[in-house]
Amino acid sequence: MKTRLNVLVGAAALSLVSACAETMDLSQNEEGAATADENGLTTVNGLNSYNGLNVYNGLNSYNGLNSYNGLMSTAEGRLTVSYLVRCALPTGHSITKQDASNNWYTYKGAIGVAPGWETDACDGACQEAISACLMAHINTSGVHIPLWLVSPLSAIGWGTSAQYPNREGTFFGNLFTPNSDGSFNAFYCNGPGFSKDTVPGRLGVNQGTVPYSDPYITSTNTTGDCRVCNSTRTDGPNSCAVNGTTFSAPITVWRGQTFQAENASIKGGTVVNCPTCSAGKRLSSIKSSTTISGIHSATTGSHNVIVYYTNGDTVSHSMQINVSYSGTSSTGIKTTSNGSTGGSAVFPPTGGWDKVGSVKIFPSGFVAGTTNQMQLNTIGAAPDLDWVEIE
Repeated sequence: MKTRLNVLVGAAALSLVSACAETMDLSQNEEGAATADENGLTTVNGLNSYNGLNVYNGLNSYNGLNSYNGLMSTAEGRLTVSYLVRCALPTGHSITKQDASNNWYTYKGAIGVAPGWETDACDGACQEAISACLMAHINTSGVHIPLWLVSPLSAIGWGTSAQYPNREGTFFGNLFTPNSDGSFNAFYCNGPGFSKDTVPGRLGVNQGTVPYSDPYITSTNTTGDCRVCNSTRTDGPNSCAVNGTTFSAPITVWRGQTFQAENASIKGGTVVNCPTCSAGKRLSSIKSSTTISGIHSATTGSHNVIVYYTNGDTVSHSMQINVSYSGTSSTGIKTTSNGSTGGSAVFPPTGGWDKVGSVKIFPSGFVAGTTNQMQLNTIGAAPDLDWVEIE
């Protein structure tokens, strides 16, 4: 059995790093094959001695990851460290470091693709595993996207999930060892589902500055898909080669069910353009309700649902959320991360009507099958809705 990880990072993590102690809190549930996780790493550059890293020493040692300077000296660098440790070390392991102001930060392991790096050197295989894991978690918009990770790496494993039906892409390379021209071997290739409801900061949409590129785009492979990789399975490649170098630790990302609010079956608002939103649009001026239909559920019970929205006001707004199936009303829901109860979800200000935020809720009332629907009803003033993603 592998581990399911539920973590809120990205923009929220950036606001935490000024505190005197930083701890990434991981809640765990048994999941099955592969690994469920969330992204939020805004960017990552080459990882070498200039960043206070030394692959010849363990992360837990002073020489392996320096306190005070390098990555530990900036908020962005410390966010990278949080993902570095999260990718490398397994659950139950952590490292503690200081910044230039002598503030202490604790970073917890989670995925564990390179557990030996905690105390020993990180060899080539270790570097490839860490590199793929970091690249798979990048979202330049800072929005949290649920991911299903698949890899030949034993810490992640093989296997698909009905709740993550879209194969987005595969990441591979080495961010530690520069080429002679100073560039790094950092690559991705598109999966067959990469263009389905693309979201800000991920493959198939404006990503901003990312370290990776697609080496497979040609006149005969205009999508840059992964067909040239070595694949003995349908859930992801075993290895991918570029310019004679074979990378044997690729990580393939599958995405959850995504529903654009502007395409809702019943929408009580106006569709407006939004350059920073998924598909470039959002649902605004919602007066009554929005219904998302055709939701697939592999099991009867509850599922994580992430509602992506914008709120340019200075106060929070609320919506009543209910799950139904086959036209029969089911029970309401209680939310988790936003602290509200009674079936209502609270949507705090995002800093602008084109600035996307997210709220995670945990609805009950789903039934196995494809007849589920979720209704978001207004309670006074409402946020604008961008998209809904269901795990």
